[in-house]
Amino acid sequence: MVNKNSCYSFLFLLMIFFNHNGVFAQQSPAMYIGAAYYPHQLSKAEIEIDAQLMKQAGFNVARMGDLVWSSMEPEEGKYNFTWLHEAVDILSKYGIKIFLATPTSAIPKWMYDKHPDIMQITAAGEHKPYGKRRHACLNNPIFQNYCSKLVTAMAKEFKDNQNVIAYQVDNELMAEEPYCYCAFCQKKFSDWLSKKYITIDHLNKSWNLSFWSETLHSFNQIFLPRKGDNPSCFQNYQEFCSDYTIDFYNLQRNIIKTFSPTISVTHNICSSGFLYQLDLYKIAKSCDFLSIDNYPYGWTLENEYGNKGPFVYTPHMASFALSQIRGTKQMPFWVTEAQIGRTAGNQRKIVEPGTVRLWSLQEFAQGATGISFFSFKTFPAAHEHVMVGVLDEDNIPRRRYFEAHEVANELMELRNITGATLPDAKVAIIRDFKNDWAFEDGRFSMDFRYMREVFKYYRSCRNESMTTDIISSADRFDKYSVIIVPYMVLINQDVIDRLKAAAKKGATVIITCMTGLRNDDMKSFGRILNNSMEELAGISIEEQHALIGVEETKLKIFDDTTHFTSSLWHDLISLKTATPIGFYNSRFFKNFPVITKNNYGKGTVYYVGTVVNNEAASIVVKDALKTASLSPIAISQNELVELTQVKGSKGNYLYAINYSFEDQKVALHSNMIDVITNEKVSSSVTIKARNFSVFKIDYNTY
Repeated sequence: MVNKNSCYSFLFLLMIFFNHNGVFAQQSPAMYIGAAYYPHQLSKAEIEIDAQLMKQAGFNVARMGDLVWSSMEPEEGKYNFTWLHEAVDILSKYGIKIFLATPTSAIPKWMYDKHPDIMQITAAGEHKPYGKRRHACLNNPIFQNYCSKLVTAMAKEFKDNQNVIAYQVDNELMAEEPYCYCAFCQKKFSDWLSKKYITIDHLNKSWNLSFWSETLHSFNQIFLPRKGDNPSCFQNYQEFCSDYTIDFYNLQRNIIKTFSPTISVTHNICSSGFLYQLDLYKIAKSCDFLSIDNYPYGWTLENEYGNKGPFVYTPHMASFALSQIRGTKQMPFWVTEAQIGRTAGNQRKIVEPGTVRLWSLQEFAQGATGISFFSFKTFPAAHEHVMVGVLDEDNIPRRRYFEAHEVANELMELRNITGATLPDAKVAIIRDFKNDWAFEDGRFSMDFRYMREVFKYYRSCRNESMTTDIISSADRFDKYSVIIVPYMVLINQDVIDRLKAAAKKGATVIITCMTGLRNDDMKSFGRILNNSMEELAGISIEEQHALIGVEETKLKIFDDTTHFTSSLWHDLISLKTATPIGFYNSRFFKNFPVITKNNYGKGTVYYVGTVVNNEAASIVVKDALKTASLSPIAISQNELVELTQVKGSKGNYLYAINYSFEDQKVALHSNMIDVITNEKVSSSVTIKARNFSVFKIDYNTY
């Protein structure tokens, strides 16, 4: 058995050694590094030791408060913030700022015992039992009242505390089967639809409810759809659920802002940013900055879609998620939970030494100005007891602690050198949440998964070492030379008109199959494909065919038949003004054009009439980049080397991260200076195995 007093003595000696040798970098208030911390079960002496360990690790922030409602309100109406004040005061003595989270994602047992009806009702009509989190209905007025009172008490308690720098509202909204089918949700959905459609006749026609005899006579007859019900109704229901979740966020945000108008308020997006039930663009509008819980090995987009199959790691998947979070506001963000080691349940790969360091640099390069590891200490028991922290249960610093310390030092140093930066992208991919929802019921193609296919194009861009933004269809297109529009099955005329305007001015646009099939109500435009989309692409669609995922069709691109296949969806194209560059090479549609190029104004528009494999997507992206006269400032032939261009007030930089276990060459198309060694490099540079370099770019030589 480990003696706790002996451990504490060891830690004090360790701290004295570090301070004496001066190995800790000076912290910059513009960059925050820390960890999630749960002091509600700790003594003052234990918190004091933890605070010193945080300080010695180079941490300057602790995220606290989530998931501890019963500690803040042990009995109804009796609030206890004493323990939290003590923790804030102790941490603050050591320069640790506080990122407070509201605890409303997990309710105390006394609330359930008094009001069991606040629980969500499942699609099968059953109340969820107590025992997990995210299981109370966000529309239930009793639950909302409890939340309002607690957040009001919390906001009042800390409104004058200068050590509290930000708030996180709730925790990972819309995780864990978010949909509810209770009477409150039904009434709110009815009201939501009446504001959108005004008259029930308009709704009936928009949804084509006379088919299958579902015509409604008033909004009081509105029903809550399950997957497989009327697709227009289910599409609206998914948007409604996203909207009322954002309403719940705003309920708390507005209370906090009432007492602390200038404090920053955010929310942490779960599933490593791949959550698709919540419209991130909408919630970001109410956030001062958006945040992400990033677990590159623990949670991938495949987990979000329920796939537990083989996992081949590529760093581009995490960059994809980070780019999505950055793209919601086109500004820096926080990583509120950063994977530090083994996780619960979904661990896909062992987190080897040095991996967390590379992930942290990747997060920083993609625009993170705050990184909080999850968690500071490994939990002794309960739901997440198998997730390791920066420290183990015995509080003895080991490899993870020292790697986190190394991360803090390096990122603070880089921040001081480069100042604030953001990725500098000339390529953008449109990601749209309504389109993800449109594919949810599987009607277009049972095995099609929207983000999986969008990622193919992102991955192709990153494999060409092109820094790439993820943007909303409502964002401006004029800053990008290449715009990729994958599988935008729901589209409106405004988006089409802005794509046309971008192409006329010289942009290169890639459009894939299924784009432009339906309007926002999931209703056709009276044609196989929207007429304006056909005109932009210079084609017309004669037939469309869907397939399950295991069926493949061969393709030929630029007379090359190597490795090119497609599946899931097949357009048969008739050429108007476009030129074919790819053809089907099997089935009855062999030799039909499938990939086309069309001159439109000063620009070029590609149309990809099927769901292609990775190799085919790469060929299309390469050709589009060439057409747009875009080339990266540096390039690597290894997918485990990720290159990101960034710009800021102090200059333009290249981040080169080598995740492989071998040294890798990177070809340079500009003279550069290594910002750490001040070494001048040109032509090519070697990035050491499991390491990174940061270069200042001389654009005069590009």
